[in-house]
Amino acid sequence: MAQVKKPAGSKIVKNPDLIEDPAQLVGMFDMFKVVSVTEFGAFLDWGFPKDLFVPWVEQARRMKEGESYIVYIYADEKTGRLAGSSKFEKFLGSSPIDVNDGDTVDLLICDETPLGYKAIVNNAWWGLVYAQEVFQPLSYGQRCEGFVKKVREDAKIDLCLQKPGYAPVESLSQKILAHLKASGGSNSLTDKTPPEEIYRLFGVSKKKFKMAIGLLYKERVIAMESRGISLLKHK
Repeated sequence: MAQVKKPAGSKIVKNPDLIEDPAQLVGMFDMFKVVSVTEFGAFLDWGFPKDLFVPWVEQARRMKEGESYIVYIYADEKTGRLAGSSKFEKFLGSSPIDVNDGDTVDLLICDETPLGYKAIVNNAWWGLVYAQEVFQPLSYGQRCEGFVKKVREDAKIDLCLQKPGYAPVESLSQKILAHLKASGGSNSLTDKTPPEEIYRLFGVSKKKFKMAIGLLYKERVIAMESRGISLLKHK
């Protein structure tokens, strides 16, 4: 079995496609396509002349030619050769979590579960975006920005895709006002409007939208009726 050195902490490369030396990717997770499968393992195209080797023992499930997989890139401690592993558990969570509630983090989407989407956070820890809080397409291997909702006692991280807190609500309120003005002072958005339509228009969850229009209503800027919302003083 390969001797694998575990990561000392988080490591983030913003543009892995621009790296010229493959050694710089050691300690990183990324997704690559399998170009061939042999009796020894799989070979993945990772943009360098020599394909990335993933031995059978480092595959969480048997890889198939033509399919793409997320792997962790490591250097074998005995040979120094670079290789990949899709057995994530031994590479994640070995360093203390150094992010806090509300922090902006880098996410790599790894799996969809009944609860939501599992993601690798800052290349170092497991996190979860709950299904009821996802209002945009997410796919395996997708990189995106996220926010720490809560660091849990079991060393897992609850995530969200919109920045938590009150300040974003105030910014959203201004977007809603601009939309109302552009629509002639009213629109047909209500509590029954599908979350997907809210996200299409404003890029936020329905919960955030309701908080924003609640703020505008409280400030007596808009009127809320069964047929939609409207400006009280439209110019």
